[in-house]
Amino acid sequence: MAITSDTETRQTMTLVVTVRVPNGADGDLMTNAERRLSSADGILAVTVEELLDLHPGLSATNVTVRVRVETAEARTTQSVEDTLAGQTGIEVTN
Repeated sequence: MAITSDTETRQTMTLVVTVRVPNGADGDLMTNAERRLSSADGILAVTVEELLDLHPGLSATNVTVRVRVETAEARTTQSVEDTLAGQTGIEVTN
């Protein structure tokens, strides 16, 4: 897990997460995963770097991805993981 910071407040880190994407959602799985992760408080941007695993289900597909997360302020990795894990349908797998 890499952490970089280009300013005093913004921070970028790499995490592995599993995101539940409902079947029939608009767009592709990666776009939906990015959208769901980006909606968490304090997250500026999320970019999927690599698809690691895919588990289709009856009503949703669980997608495990390595993502680059940019936060609005300097935060610990644990803080960002806790924020993401608090979102419905998201599990941090680091």
